[in-house]
Amino acid sequence: MRSVIGLREFWDQAVPEALRDELIARYGEKRRYAYRERYVAVVLTAVDALDQLATDPVAVRLAAWYHRAVHDQGASAAEDAEASARLAEEELPRYGVSPARTAEVARLVRLTGGLGELTGGMRELTVGTGAEQAPDANGDVLHDAVNAVIAGRNYASHASELRRDADRRAEPREQPDHQDEFGRIRQRHAEVRELLDSGIYRTQLARDLYDVDARANLAAELALLDGLLPAPWRGWQRGALATTAVLTAVVAFVAAFGAARADWRTPAYSGDSSWPEIVLTLLVLAAIPALYWASRQTGRAPRIVAGTAIAIGLIGLVVVWIKAPDTNAVSGVGQAVPLVVVASILLVLAAAAALAASRFTTRPRNRGQVLAGIAAAAAIVLVTVFVIDPLQNAYLHSANEHLETQSEPAGPTGRSQLTGDVLWTSAARGYLDDVVATSHGIAVTTSREGTVEMLDPATGRTRWRYIRTDSSRQPGVTVLNGGQQLLVKYDELGYFVLDANTGKRLKAWPGRTRDYQIQNADPLVTGRPVSKGSDKLYGTNTDGSNRWTYEPGRCTGISATATADTVLVDLSHSCGRETDETVGLNLKDGKKLWSHSGPLLNWETPVGGLIVGAEKGAQNEGVTTLVGLEPRSGEVKWRWPMPKQWGCTPRHDTAGSLVLLISCPQGDNSSSIVTAIDGSSGRQVWTATAAVSPQQRYAVTDDGRVVFLYSQGSCRLAEVGAGRTNYRLLPLRRSCGGDITAAGNLILVSGRDGLTALR
Repeated sequence: MRSVIGLREFWDQAVPEALRDELIARYGEKRRYAYRERYVAVVLTAVDALDQLATDPVAVRLAAWYHRAVHDQGASAAEDAEASARLAEEELPRYGVSPARTAEVARLVRLTGGLGELTGGMRELTVGTGAEQAPDANGDVLHDAVNAVIAGRNYASHASELRRDADRRAEPREQPDHQDEFGRIRQRHAEVRELLDSGIYRTQLARDLYDVDARANLAAELALLDGLLPAPWRGWQRGALATTAVLTAVVAFVAAFGAARADWRTPAYSGDSSWPEIVLTLLVLAAIPALYWASRQTGRAPRIVAGTAIAIGLIGLVVVWIKAPDTNAVSGVGQAVPLVVVASILLVLAAAAALAASRFTTRPRNRGQVLAGIAAAAAIVLVTVFVIDPLQNAYLHSANEHLETQSEPAGPTGRSQLTGDVLWTSAARGYLDDVVATSHGIAVTTSREGTVEMLDPATGRTRWRYIRTDSSRQPGVTVLNGGQQLLVKYDELGYFVLDANTGKRLKAWPGRTRDYQIQNADPLVTGRPVSKGSDKLYGTNTDGSNRWTYEPGRCTGISATATADTVLVDLSHSCGRETDETVGLNLKDGKKLWSHSGPLLNWETPVGGLIVGAEKGAQNEGVTTLVGLEPRSGEVKWRWPMPKQWGCTPRHDTAGSLVLLISCPQGDNSSSIVTAIDGSSGRQVWTATAAVSPQQRYAVTDDGRVVFLYSQGSCRLAEVGAGRTNYRLLPLRRSCGGDITAAGNLILVSGRDGLTALR
């Protein structure tokens, strides 16, 4: 009642009190949140203080009474002002107010339509159009009187009422539209900032009376609005967690789908059922939209959804634990096992992320949430590529390898004297192309799929046997690190480094190296052919990492050989007009040392600290000259002309510091000429002939002997070395259908009985 009695004191007696009571009743409506009696009292008090500046104080006072007489929560400030002006135009004439004053009152009320929807005061009011605007004393007074509310002690409450009133204008929704809410707060923030920057009052008297307090109140409101507005990073936690939940569930689905298509064990067993993987795939697929929804909600329901997904993931892990196959030398773990584990764990993590996200308040999307989501997506991709996939491969590498070892150390590697006796026979049956001598025995890849054996060179017994159950092909083997390690190539899996002494796996090369080709074994240089673009050459470490990469350009084939410090690279260009060339690279960092236009050598092999090869004749006459090349500079150190009486293109090999050339006399390809050249000087050391075709199978020992395997009524050996040729019979029951190789100075032949070392 006090506010009503106070309002009556402001009434101008020139107008009947009946109209006063009607207006007071309008401002006292219970449905109003803002623009109630206290507000009107502040405006009328300011009119009393400023009416001396007005040309028609009565019209200004009536406009103050009427300017929010009509207020609809769903209407804008302009709509309220228009409705209030029409009410004045309708009522004032009935109470004896002149038409001119009625029109002025309506005009002034309409001026308050410049009010923002959330503003507590009037914006700049102007009269007239064009560059020049006529003075409006009545409008200035009303403008400043309305804005006097800003300087009041209760302005904070009034501003809160205005925001509450504005919230009522928003259409009701099941979920609050925070974007609209914060949009209104931003609008009010801009209006307050505009008032502070442009000036609140038009008259000097109002500025003297109200400006200091008004600015203090607006500054306080601005600080409040800053707290209500979302910061650029506010809500980033939920953005990151929601993205993590969805994308992790997607990766889990990919893993589960892969498991449904993969084998549970290797080799595949037809009795293994795939229904658990199929069920898991369908459940993970259903979990993706469910977790997306849960990560954006709050309350009990999203927690139930996330908890259900966690339970599914844990059940998947239990199924793996129960169903995982036993591993042995003939059976291993299939790809489905780690994929189910990955899918189950990722589903648990996705559900945990959704559960955590549901505990954060929902906020409108902002820069922080977007960036956090992008960062989470990038993190998931990186973790998948650099953590999950390597861990899965590491598990399969470990689960599917089987190592059988003997405790005896390797005996000494003997020298085959070729007496006609057998030193030992091993049951290991393999291809002698993959028999190599190491510092700890003779490594052989046997006909048993995925198996490498290390044989004792003194007895032929197996020192260790490395078996991979996930490989169905015979591997290839290369010696590394001076015979201390083996590099084993499995076509399906890639490269593995084994300790030559124990057979233990030291390293599995990264999957990206699977298509690498060994250009030089010791030191290690690899290459990778590319169908489009440039072939690549790598300086590779024994762990599969690359020190450097050399890319010569598109349409370029690469072949390389290496010495202890230099790589000699032959480049063949297959398109364009570029000529072939030879390039020298530093082994340590791959930097180019020199280049030579055109093919320098027909073949190359490192020996005696040089690169030795054969260059072509000037008239394309075939191979005519042996060349010793200094690898660091590309300079030719020596030349050795090949005898013109040679009738066959020579085959070549090395033994220590010797280069061995095998050719035939002119017109006689049933005999061989074997010549040894010192690789460091180009000097001929010895030459000898043998009544054996140079196309026969042969082996070269470390001490420079060339041993041919051939048939002449019976299986025979021809030993050529130091300028002499000795002919031997192969021991009884040995077949000439096998092959021959040398491990150091030990001669090995293969046959029906296995691998035989000759005494």
